[in-house]
Amino acid sequence: MSKDKKTYYFELVDVVKFLIKNKKPLSIISIGAGIAAIIFTSPWFIKPLFQSTAIFYPSTNNSISSALLTDSRTRAKDPLEFGEQATAQQFIQMLESDNLKSRVIKNFNLRDNYKIKPDDSEKNYKLGNLYKKHISVRKTPYASIEVNVRDEVPEKAAEIANGIVQILDSVKTDIQKRVALQALAIIEEQYKNKEAEVNTIKQTMRDLGAKGVYSFEEQSKAITELAGKGGNQAYIAKQQASLAQYGSEALSSQETLVLELDKLSELRKKLEQAKVDVNANLSNVFILQEATVAEKKAYPVRWILVAVSIFGSFVLGCIVLLFTDKIRHIKF
Repeated sequence: MSKDKKTYYFELVDVVKFLIKNKKPLSIISIGAGIAAIIFTSPWFIKPLFQSTAIFYPSTNNSISSALLTDSRTRAKDPLEFGEQATAQQFIQMLESDNLKSRVIKNFNLRDNYKIKPDDSEKNYKLGNLYKKHISVRKTPYASIEVNVRDEVPEKAAEIANGIVQILDSVKTDIQKRVALQALAIIEEQYKNKEAEVNTIKQTMRDLGAKGVYSFEEQSKAITELAGKGGNQAYIAKQQASLAQYGSEALSSQETLVLELDKLSELRKKLEQAKVDVNANLSNVFILQEATVAEKKAYPVRWILVAVSIFGSFVLGCIVLLFTDKIRHIKF
């Protein structure tokens, strides 16, 4: 047997001898720690928490009108398309925003639920810590989002988890509507201005019509045919004078009116789409799993705490006994 193996053998023998020699105090320490862990992890000391989980996919659609009312020649955004990693990250940021958290706290009265006193000087700090402890969100590798809620009442945990998803949908809709209202105001103003321009051109053409010029091309053709047939020369001269004086203006107004009517038509379409974005609602989440009432508590996991307590006490007992034994053999 080599020297290293002999050394290892004698060290192992020493460890076994030490454990056998101190089996009684080590057993008492370990059993005592186990009993203490069982007692102090009971519901009288640690309130059990039940966990409920809601899972959903975010939608990639930000505009209802662009998804549903676009021209058939233009590829529309599919309103039923699931979001990818970037979209999921945006939803995570909204879930962690103060705006959403404040709504959750208010809607589910979490201050009272977490037993925070209104006159507590650190009430907001404590509420924030308890919110982080009981409510968490995470993005899965498949671009879905999990909302996990723990509460002493299992029904409450499921209610909050499902409510957070609904509030998230509402927050996203509010953001979209706020932008949609701004867009609607801009387009309405542009539409009114363009409509005023068209009405001005139409009034100009009515004024020219009162002066005898209503359609330059048709009138020119009619006068030419009338002159060829030897018609009333005074009438022809009067019409020719009117066309010479106002014809170019009438022709320009007519061409401008056609262009402006096309622009007005495009603005009318945008106005209708903006109104749809403001007034219509389309869900921003695809719920994959609604939170259900948990049947077993998620925290604390007593067997792990008991096992860790026993093992830790056993190791600590070994160290203390070994140190005591060494001290006893030192000669002062």
